[in-house]
Amino acid sequence: MKISEEEIKKIINEVLNENDDFGRKSVSKSDSSKNLKQRSRDALSQKGVDSVERGIIQQIEDNLSKLADLTNLKSGNTFSLLRRLNVIIEKEIKKLQSKE
Repeated sequence: MKISEEEIKKIINEVLNENDDFGRKSVSKSDSSKNLKQRSRDALSQKGVDSVERGIIQQIEDNLSKLADLTNLKSGNTFSLLRRLNVIIEKEIKKLQSKE
């Protein structure tokens, strides 16, 4: 498989522009509990998210929690993968918000 020079530049640029704050935020157990309660209240009034989408979100949250129990999310391949996923999600959000 050949990668063009332009694609290499794009990949390098994406890596250099990754969100440096990812993985640096710390949340206490009590703050996490408060956040969960608030998200629960917000879900009741949330518009634009159907039951299937809520299922997808729940499945991802459940799997992340399981993964955190099994491994260290803060380093290694898992961290790298989560960081890349976060960058992709943030880019998609920006793209969709710019269309509004």
